[in-house]
Amino acid sequence: MSQQASADLCWRIIKGNNAFLKKQRYGRGRERTVLTTESLNLTARSSFKHSGIVHSKAVGLQLGAKGVELTVAGKEATITPVKRALRTGAKVARLGRKDLRVACKARAQRLKRLTTRKTRKTWKKEE
Repeated sequence: MSQQASADLCWRIIKGNNAFLKKQRYGRGRERTVLTTESLNLTARSSFKHSGIVHSKAVGLQLGAKGVELTVAGKEATITPVKRALRTGAKVARLGRKDLRVACKARAQRLKRLTTRKTRKTWKKEE
């Protein structure tokens, strides 16, 4: 985000058109859901609260090679193991975005569920 413009002004300029928008054809008028593919957006919704473009302390969770990566705008990515992924909500609150604590925990749970795949038992009977 630029130091010369406020976050609200930046959002009003880019909310309708930017490269990350994925507009859905379903729904009528304002019922329609507009999604985004920003890397620093926890919920993938296009809204001022969750936008990673306009906020200086934006937070993102992604699945990396070693586990869940917590990315903070303006800082290097820190890798958090999957076992401690559910505690990242408190870590986000310490970094400055207390309003994203619930969204961060939900995203961490979804990523943890993806990494801990259950194995299937073989269907073949031993002879």
